[in-house]
Amino acid sequence: MQTYKVALTLAALLAAGGCQDLAVTNPNEPDRGRATQQPTSAESFVSTSFRNWWQNGGHDDYPSWAFSTMANEITSGFADFGQLELSAEPRASWNNSPVNARNDVSEEPWYDLYATISTVNDALTAIDSGLVIGDANRTARTRAVGKFIQGISYGYLALYFDSAAVVDEKVPLETLTSPKLVGYPDVAKAAIAQLDSAAAIASRSSFTLPVESWLFQGMTSAELARLANSFSARIIANVPRTRAERAAVNWTDVIRRIDAGVTTDFAPVAQVDVLWDDWKRLIARVRTGPPSDFGRPSNWLLGPADSTQGFVNWVATPVANRVAFQIRTKDRRIHPAGQPTQPGKYVGYNANNIFQIARGSYRYSHYFFRRYGTGNTWQAGPQPALTVTEMDLTKAEGLIRLNRAAEAVPLINKTRVANGELSPVTIAGPVDEPGCVPRKLNGQCGSLWDALRYEKRIEMLGVSGVLAFFDARGWQTLPENTILQLPVPGRELGTLQRDLYTYGGPGGQSSAPAPDPERCPVALARCP
Repeated sequence: MQTYKVALTLAALLAAGGCQDLAVTNPNEPDRGRATQQPTSAESFVSTSFRNWWQNGGHDDYPSWAFSTMANEITSGFADFGQLELSAEPRASWNNSPVNARNDVSEEPWYDLYATISTVNDALTAIDSGLVIGDANRTARTRAVGKFIQGISYGYLALYFDSAAVVDEKVPLETLTSPKLVGYPDVAKAAIAQLDSAAAIASRSSFTLPVESWLFQGMTSAELARLANSFSARIIANVPRTRAERAAVNWTDVIRRIDAGVTTDFAPVAQVDVLWDDWKRLIARVRTGPPSDFGRPSNWLLGPADSTQGFVNWVATPVANRVAFQIRTKDRRIHPAGQPTQPGKYVGYNANNIFQIARGSYRYSHYFFRRYGTGNTWQAGPQPALTVTEMDLTKAEGLIRLNRAAEAVPLINKTRVANGELSPVTIAGPVDEPGCVPRKLNGQCGSLWDALRYEKRIEMLGVSGVLAFFDARGWQTLPENTILQLPVPGRELGTLQRDLYTYGGPGGQSSAPAPDPERCPVALARCP
């Protein structure tokens, strides 16, 4: 193992065995020599790498629970996975100490993503050195998927962390004794370049990926190129930390990539004990108690659909005094017509509150999640991860920001009408009538911007545990003083002999400003 890998990934690779001795050699660990000498090993390094990325891309419990609850997408009163501390109101700073019992919020994605990068780098280096894997198409497939995994791994490091070290297969590791950390914009730029490389390789090749391995969804080389474009669009749109940064995104480029992206949902097919979606499992879990017994959809997410004064009154109530309330709405994703206690398409009503009062009644919600993850569906069948709906609504945001709001209207209406069974919006927003969806915090009918944000939040619920956080920080809807990004983990700072630092909390760096959810990025009707 090279020095760089020791610094960034070896601790994580050995943690399962409880060993921190950097002199230990793991004979089963991928390394450059074996990859160079064995074509099947190099191919295997790449074909199995997606599994490790998957759990760090919003489909496992770290950092999903912390990020989703900070974004007021899901609410929970349990301490697991760092969610209790990070979602408490008022917000406090993140404890970045390496001895924090919840440090896996940052350590798990950091070390696992670097382990994934290390593995594919070895295979890509071997191919660059002349290794041929079977034939030209198999070699191209390994190179294209390797660059894709490399790109989405660095992309998520950019989405999560303030900085990271960018080292790809072109860097001679024997000369690298200390990794250089660069800011998240540069990490994101490297990720996009890698994804563009994956798309280019796939576009000039002819291969297929089997449904039972690699990306766990059968696809052609042309479809892989489309997927790379869609992930690039997701990263570019979501990496901004503030409203101003989100406004400055090159939305024309985002739209171009979306138009060249997926035409069907990317939904890897789960396999028991191989690939599963634990995020979907836990948000829908039913044990001996009520449904969604670990976390529930937040009132902040569902409340804008309420046609009574329930949500308006809840928002106006001091945080410490808030309790759950029942929603009555025209949105059939929440309940059937005239039956507010019966399950809707995505969520259902349950009067029981399942969280300790000592942890705050503001966490209470009467609603449980049922769209994904029920029964054993989280470990069998397709697991939606990047959907056409996400791309449509991201494109709609870009169109609004480019003063092309009329073109955004049909994209917003696709799911609003088909899934919510709501009346279509116009450029003025939802029809101004009793029971309009969504409503503003004061009860008035919302704008087109409000409709876009509501639609994306309810449609993305359950797809990934981290997407709502990325949107919320760019829309300036996070609660005040929420962390906007993770610092480099304290454990890693110790390895690099750098000072411990952190984010969030009153007066802290990288703390969310007071939310300003209804201010539109351009002039629209019903916008302040």
